[in-house]
Amino acid sequence: MAVKIAENVATRPDADILREVALRMKKEEAVPDDRIRASVSDGTLTLEGTVDWNHQRDAAENCAKTVLGVRRIVNKIAIVPEVSPRESW
Repeated sequence: MAVKIAENVATRPDADILREVALRMKKEEAVPDDRIRASVSDGTLTLEGTVDWNHQRDAAENCAKTVLGVRRIVNKIAIVPEVSPRESW
């Protein structure tokens, strides 16, 4: 899913955007930041990886929505619930 943020967003180096997004995801308890990869190209932020719950996916995206310089977010985070052996019967 792609989310377009705004037309008139200030230009900012991709490395700065990536650094700020990573910092925000690390601070957000709902985001398993060790399972999510982010990349930025010309202000387009792409999130990839897997999470157990939709609220984690949404939380990762929300961390990036207000970062200065993000023009668009492509959220490719997959929801893959962890199933214990007991639940799989």
